Amino acid sequence: MIEAFLLAMRQLRTKKVRTLLILLGISVGVAAVVGVTSLGEGIRVNAVGEIEKSHDLTLIEVSPGVSNGNIILITESKVRAVSEYGSVVAPYTKDDYVTPNKTYFKANGISAQYMDAKDLKLEAGMWLEEGTYQIVLGSDIGEKFAKIEGAEIGNTIDARIRLYGEEGRATDKDVTFMIAGRLKPTGTDTDDQAFMDMNIARELTGKDVYDGIIVKLDKSGQTPAARTAIEKLGLTCYSAQDEIDSVNKIMNAVTLVLAFFSSISLIVGGLMIINTMIVSVYERTHEIGITKAIGASELDIIRMFLSECIIIGVLGGILGDLLGVMFSFLIDSVGRPMLVAQLGIADFEHLTVINMQILAAGFLISLVISVIAGIYPAWRGAKLDPVKALRQL
Repeated sequence: MIEAFLLAMRQLRTKKVRTLLILLGISVGVAAVVGVTSLGEGIRVNAVGEIEKSHDLTLIEVSPGVSNGNIILITESKVRAVSEYGSVVAPYTKDDYVTPNKTYFKANGISAQYMDAKDLKLEAGMWLEEGTYQIVLGSDIGEKFAKIEGAEIGNTIDARIRLYGEEGRATDKDVTFMIAGRLKPTGTDTDDQAFMDMNIARELTGKDVYDGIIVKLDKSGQTPAARTAIEKLGLTCYSAQDEIDSVNKIMNAVTLVLAFFSSISLIVGGLMIINTMIVSVYERTHEIGITKAIGASELDIIRMFLSECIIIGVLGGILGDLLGVMFSFLIDSVGRPMLVAQLGIADFEHLTVINMQILAAGFLISLVISVIAGIYPAWRGAKLDPVKALRQL
């Protein structure tokens, strides 16, 4: 086998220009696949990174579930059961209120544990006192109240909540809140919500169940096990990992599609190899005849031609990976500033990401394409009749 490779290398050296063109054909295809795949991987990594920055991966949001068409409510017993799986467990209620000026807002009835679990920070004012009709506003709803209602921290604001009885009959209840404080912006739905004492919220609505639970874990690695256990209670769970999983699925699919279309150039490289090897078979017909006449088998002839294809595949894969890395850097240096400027998105360190899996895939693709492309010419050369081949001087 070593002799076959040495012979193949000598043969490729005698046709340097032809060999170089074949290598360029296959390596450009590999470079396109590597560059485009690195772009898709870079977008995925940046998207996941943004989610991890803006979300707490140790939080699980629990809501009522559905089983056999029945709603599984969050009762006190469910809260106690969930408490076994988190370091901090904070149930809450959520209701819709409206002001006389038709400003709608959601108010959560919470406890001190909720504030700790969500890591809420005050920007101004003070935190609400238990047992009082005070509310703390998210940053966005706080600005809305100031503009529309003229209500600042320390002012009172009137609101109305609509309640529904067992028969579905609506009843409106009026209440006056004192604005105790305003939270720092979080970039989440917390900015659009108001918060009040849990006991006051349940007193206003008469609820004996909760609308949700915030579960805080010690480590993000505990999320899958805790989530599975909570879902066995019949409740629905959501965590930032859901968004990460969705992004991974979407971007993996997009990257696969991009890689597929960019790999069309590899077909061109494969056709170049087939064409060149067929020409080589015709040029070396006499040589093949002599080789078979002195005892070489068809397998030896196949090895002789496939050795050339393997060398082309290896060199094309290496060169293609190098060109792919350069292509990736070009995309990163040109594309990243354009995205930041045109889309107004936050700057990030790299637009493309290259890892060993991408480079290994590029190398293997080159090798496989080269070998597959060389099978037919090698078989054709092996099937030549040595007598007829020797006549072609």
